[in-house]
Amino acid sequence: MPRIKVSLPDPILQIAADQAHAAGQKIDDLYAEAITAYVERNKTASPGSLKSSGMPRSAIKLTIEIPEALFEEAEKLAKRLGKRRDVLYAEALAKHVKYDPNAGADDNHGHGDGAGLPSGRWQSSGSD
Repeated sequence: MPRIKVSLPDPILQIAADQAHAAGQKIDDLYAEAITAYVERNKTASPGSLKSSGMPRSAIKLTIEIPEALFEEAEKLAKRLGKRRDVLYAEALAKHVKYDPNAGADDNHGHGDGAGLPSGRWQSSGSD
């Protein structure tokens, strides 16, 4: 499995770590799920069609492992879309954990699918 260094904004890392812990997963597994979903969702997207989301500038370097086949798919998508790999990975994880960079700090917590809430906001599972 390829070991990849990624830059991950602290707010996303915290949400992802909490979600992975709650699910009994390693963050690598959560990342693999996120990248898989992102690649699948955007496999027919045209170059320039996906705008980069507003990510916080502060970032933590993290090394993750993902399966070789997934690495290759994500690499092809990043090249086709003209995105840097680390940006694609950060966006994939942010979408997967429903991180909203425009929401207040109180809105970026909890677990769930966000049903009934505006896009990108967390819905608490009641375990907080």
